[in-house]
Amino acid sequence: MGVGQQARADRIRQMFDQVAARYDARNRLFSADRDRAWRRRAAHHAALRPSQTAFDLCTGTGKLAHELLSYVGPSGRVVGIDFSPAMLELARRREPQVEFRLGDVTQLNEPDASVDAVTIAFGLRNLVDRDAALREMLRVLRPGGRLVILEFAPPPGGLLMRAYRFYLSRVMPAVAGLLTAGEGSAYRYLAETVEAFPEPAELAQQLERLGFTVTVERLTLGIATLHIAVRRR
Repeated sequence: MGVGQQARADRIRQMFDQVAARYDARNRLFSADRDRAWRRRAAHHAALRPSQTAFDLCTGTGKLAHELLSYVGPSGRVVGIDFSPAMLELARRREPQVEFRLGDVTQLNEPDASVDAVTIAFGLRNLVDRDAALREMLRVLRPGGRLVILEFAPPPGGLLMRAYRFYLSRVMPAVAGLLTAGEGSAYRYLAETVEAFPEPAELAQQLERLGFTVTVERLTLGIATLHIAVRRR
């Protein structure tokens, strides 16, 4: 990682450390509680079975990791990885059955082809080297294993989506700033990264080039998107 990338990663980490205590409550508020259904859908598409191993990357407070537990059962293994110590502190308190690790998702400490499913929810936008992270996810997945990416998508066209853009870029930062001083900048960052994120078809093509077979599912009028990517070999 270059000096510039490291500096950007450090700024993003500091931002998540600062908002960790209020992160889940804000997600419920600003998504009208839809984020829980989106995570449940992502966990379903991981297609895990009892005794299997799942890695949840950019796990945050462990909400998606928690959803994966019921699929792998008591003999399975769920590992959550994040670079924010404050997020992981909350995750460990809330979900003791998950193995949480502080780490860099572009350098996973796991053998090749050793993981049955990898999930990442609302974290791919924040990675300073997205391609390196995706290649690392491919490396640790077994052939036939699934990568499930849950992410906000750039809003499609239309009057309704123009209203959503206004909500995303103006309303959310303003409300967050009123609720907690200084928090508005985190939601301005969210809006900027959503707008800059690849279109679903573009991300699907990138995954196909890496060695995945990809299905795309749009959620809640296209606000969020699931990419279900199966490792071909």
